[in-house]
Amino acid sequence: MTSLHGFGHRMPLVNYLTRENAVFFRLVLDVLLEEESRLGIHLPTAEIGQKVAKRLKSAHELLEQMPPVDELLDTLHGWGNVDRIYNLRRSGTVQEFIRKDFLYQLTPTGAQVHRTLTLIDQELGAAGALQASMLPEVQEALIVLVHAVEAAPADLAGAGRAFQRLANGFTQLTENAKLFVQGLNRSLAVDDATDVEAFLAYKDVVVDYLQTFILALSRSGPLISGIIERAEKAGITARLGDIAAIEPAPQLGTTKEEIIARDTERLVRQWAGVRSWFFDGHDRLPVAQALQDRASDAVNQILLTIRQINEQRFRRVDRAADLVTLATWFDAMDDAPEPKVSALWRTAFGMYSARHLGTPRAVDDDADFLPQASWWDGPPAPVSATLRASGPRTRVGPPPRVRSPRRAKSLLAAELGKHRHEETSAEQALAARGSVRLSELGQLSDAESSVLLRCLDCVLSVSRDSAGVRRARTTDGRLAITLAPASAGPAAAVAMRGGQMRIADMELTVRIITGKFA
Repeated sequence: MTSLHGFGHRMPLVNYLTRENAVFFRLVLDVLLEEESRLGIHLPTAEIGQKVAKRLKSAHELLEQMPPVDELLDTLHGWGNVDRIYNLRRSGTVQEFIRKDFLYQLTPTGAQVHRTLTLIDQELGAAGALQASMLPEVQEALIVLVHAVEAAPADLAGAGRAFQRLANGFTQLTENAKLFVQGLNRSLAVDDATDVEAFLAYKDVVVDYLQTFILALSRSGPLISGIIERAEKAGITARLGDIAAIEPAPQLGTTKEEIIARDTERLVRQWAGVRSWFFDGHDRLPVAQALQDRASDAVNQILLTIRQINEQRFRRVDRAADLVTLATWFDAMDDAPEPKVSALWRTAFGMYSARHLGTPRAVDDDADFLPQASWWDGPPAPVSATLRASGPRTRVGPPPRVRSPRRAKSLLAAELGKHRHEETSAEQALAARGSVRLSELGQLSDAESSVLLRCLDCVLSVSRDSAGVRRARTTDGRLAITLAPASAGPAAAVAMRGGQMRIADMELTVRIITGKFA
């Protein structure tokens, strides 16, 4: 309570959230925010009261408890949420003229705080979406940005508008993806029979939705990553400072150079966020890859849940039924003798009675006791102070050192480096072949087989052009793949260690994209 009181002193704008009349304060601010959204400026006290009463028309109890609106507005003015001026255009009686009346509007900070809280209320019930339809919008904004930067001279104003459009698109994509993943996690938790029926009706729709998004992302991802590389080669990162300097918003107490530097830093962070969707960092996967993995995991989780539901429906006995039956047996043993209850307990849980503990003794020592002797009846076992304090295996000298994980980490790093080297060598080997028919690949190593399957999976998800050729890039943007139709002939048989892969014979070209961000 003390921290909340202190927080209120640091930010009096949020005091109305914790006061007794919080609901009425929020209604008054809702009315003023709605008027501001309609491009209005001020509202008189009486009109604010009428609008609040209209909102409480269906809540008679709250309407009866509502304090005078002028008191609410006066309190909000003291906290800095609203601003007011005298209402000089009022016409009426002398009493009305003598009584103070004001025109109220939200202060800039008060409007921002309340608008943010309203958005939070709306987003608490938002479902979110993996908006595959936003990907072409993002791609189009990137193309406009590249053209504006590549123009001679560069169209900085057009680049600024395209960059803002791009940042807004990715912000919307990120927020909706986050909400969708959180909602998906809640939807996959099936608790009761009602949830089961809803889940069965939900599964087909969500599986189709996820598959559509995965396909759209695999198609658009390589194209967008290629445009991002093109923009960086055109010098977009060097132009961000020029874009920020076009229209710097003046601020009291801040120089123009400081404002430009701050806006440039913001644009740099936004561009890094855009790039992180399709290019991996030092310790994380691209966001697009993470969303693909999460969507694939969700499909697998749905299939597992369906399997469990079917097992519960069609199997006559399951774990829950076993536990319920066992609980029924124990409940029926209220009057049963203790040995019978103990026998059921030991049989069900495998937990037996405690044994009497002791220390090793000589064979001729007559101090041993039968195992079934209770701890309460047997004499205490003699345990020396050293044994009790240090244990039976303590040795003289310093304690042993904690094993260092450096060797394990170095081995793991070496294994990862070896795997990356094999993958890079396989990519170079396939790229060195140039344009080659699949039937002419011959025997492939494990690494080459993995790279080939990854390339085929990527390029076959892209539609053919007018010449029947498919072109795509891998999600990391390293490989450019072209798959062209070959002359009619038998199916190609690609030899791998695990067997043969048969596929229609086509001409494959793999090219390694080299550059700063490849």
